[in-house]
Amino acid sequence: MKNPGKIAIWAVIGIAVLVIGFMAFSPAEGTVENVDARRLADLVASGVRVIDVRTEGEYAAGHIAGAELVPIDRFAQAAATWDRTVPLAVYCATGQRSTTAVNHLSGQGFEKVYHFNAGLVAWSGTLERGATAAAPAPEPTASALPVVYEFFTDT
Repeated sequence: MKNPGKIAIWAVIGIAVLVIGFMAFSPAEGTVENVDARRLADLVASGVRVIDVRTEGEYAAGHIAGAELVPIDRFAQAAATWDRTVPLAVYCATGQRSTTAVNHLSGQGFEKVYHFNAGLVAWSGTLERGATAAAPAPEPTASALPVVYEFFTDT
């Protein structure tokens, strides 16, 4: 066996690098809390701001009472204007899109985010139906590329 002391030192250094790397690239502990349907119902009753990141059609078909529609494709732009100290609860249909949203919020320094990670499919409460005002569509910028349609016919 080579030098066991040297191997032990390198092992300790390797573990330290992993721990420091994990701490540096992880969201701040406590910023995101996964919640179940019962906890989300309590949060809704207490007045926590609830964000639905599904599409307008999904929202109109049924959503949690009081939830604001902010489709995931407009989420980052809308969230940039929000107060980072106000607690938010975020959900989608199954938890996939809302995971993207809560990771974004955590990375942007939001202090408290509740994630209904099971999604609306696990909601046990009643749903409201109908559309409401969605987050505004992003304004086109001067650097936006034009859209070109090409039609071809073979006569």
